[in-house]
Amino acid sequence: MATSTDLRSAIEEVQSRLPAGQEPAEGALPLPGEDTALGGMARRTGALPWWVISAAAHAVIFLLIALLATAVAPMRSDEVIISTDVIKQKPPEYDPQKKRDIFKNTKDIQAETTVENPVVVHEKAEESEVFETDNNMDKRTARGSEDAISDIPLGGTGTVGSIGVGGGGMAGVFGYRDGGGRRKAVGRFGGSEATESAVEAALRWLARHQDKDGSWKATSWEAGWPVDRGVTGLSVLAFLGAGYTHKNGQFADNVKRGVDFIVKQQGKDGCLAPTVERIGYEHAICALALAEAYGMTRDEALKEPAQKAVDYSINVHQVPYSGWRYKARHESDTSVTGWFVMQLKSAKIAGLKVDGAGFQGAGKFLDEVSSSDGWFGYTGRQKGLQGMTAVGMVCRQFMGAPADDPALKKCAGNLQKTLPSWPGGGRTSYYYWYYGTLAMFQMGGESWKAWNEPLKKTLVSNQCKGGPMDGSKDDKDGSWDPKFDQDDQRAGRVYSTAVGALCLEVYYRYLPMYAK
Repeated sequence: MATSTDLRSAIEEVQSRLPAGQEPAEGALPLPGEDTALGGMARRTGALPWWVISAAAHAVIFLLIALLATAVAPMRSDEVIISTDVIKQKPPEYDPQKKRDIFKNTKDIQAETTVENPVVVHEKAEESEVFETDNNMDKRTARGSEDAISDIPLGGTGTVGSIGVGGGGMAGVFGYRDGGGRRKAVGRFGGSEATESAVEAALRWLARHQDKDGSWKATSWEAGWPVDRGVTGLSVLAFLGAGYTHKNGQFADNVKRGVDFIVKQQGKDGCLAPTVERIGYEHAICALALAEAYGMTRDEALKEPAQKAVDYSINVHQVPYSGWRYKARHESDTSVTGWFVMQLKSAKIAGLKVDGAGFQGAGKFLDEVSSSDGWFGYTGRQKGLQGMTAVGMVCRQFMGAPADDPALKKCAGNLQKTLPSWPGGGRTSYYYWYYGTLAMFQMGGESWKAWNEPLKKTLVSNQCKGGPMDGSKDDKDGSWDPKFDQDDQRAGRVYSTAVGALCLEVYYRYLPMYAK
């Protein structure tokens, strides 16, 4: 065994011990010291210790491995990624110009969880593998929880002030979904994949037709009245109702520009529509949108204008100890009063300061226009007005009346005599459907079930589909025709589309106040 530590000496030592006749053959590897290039290399390395040679060899091997690793092309983000247990592929980006799919599964979905005593009882329905809207609506694109029902008392004294609010209210329940919340609410209260897709299509239509200044121009879309502020407020509410705010979601820019437009209209006294003829309607709707936007985001930039709008509604516009109408402190009517009550309720839930006198005056006025057989009139106790009866019901509910109130039950019975249908007639209009949907949803039970089924059929089946989607006059995909009531026609397509979306958002936007 060789004992030398020098490479040359070790080789010579081994060779010296070879038996006679076993010397290296001719042409074999020359010994170190022979006059060849390889021999020279051997002479240079032969004096090195073995551990140095081993380290150098390993370094060369590691260098080759590194070169091989960097030579492989990196995987593109759109390639399939294979793991040990799942194959994932990047989903296609949202395309607002894509043609809307006709629903493959239009049956009602079943809730993910079992709910005790649900408001609407469904038979077992077929469920798709994935229940999400076109942009994965169940993901965290908005804040809140589906069960965020307010329990804030109205405050103040008197008839209304002593009643605690049972919850619900406007979209100011701020949430309706967090993770899978929206899906659960839709399934629980009677929605379907078709209603969800219809909402998304309506919002895409509104997004395509927003004006450069952030408003929606009513007269550009079949309106006879220049109610740009009113339809802008309704459009913003439609986005908020689906969970999109100016801070979250794919429509954040649309909501921000709409909200900014509303704030810019505000006068020194807080009025959001100081120069228009239908000031009561347009101010209240825009003020409601501001309260909702503030309540959902807690954006401090919106707190002051939203509060000023509340103060104007009560201190300037409201008839003392009564309701509201078009002009400030003019004789009250039920229709305009309804929008103001919703504004104040939303503001209260959002944490703004709301003088209890506002609700007290509204309650007094509603007493004056309601009859014992379940009707609300317009300015008095007129009977047979389904639209005004629906408005009166919503006001009562938002001010604390429970679903088992005998007067509300009579009202609900009257609404069931005129359910949503297409085409409509008389007071069968988007306005009536909007308030009727809110009222019957808060009633729950058989009243809601009787209303909901024809509502879904009417809106989903008759939403405009197809056609160019380029923002032109021919682009109607996702909208609803304003073809029923004369007021619908005067308000135009933006109005009917925003209201249609709001009706179909009821499944998660307005949670029942007293669902048993």
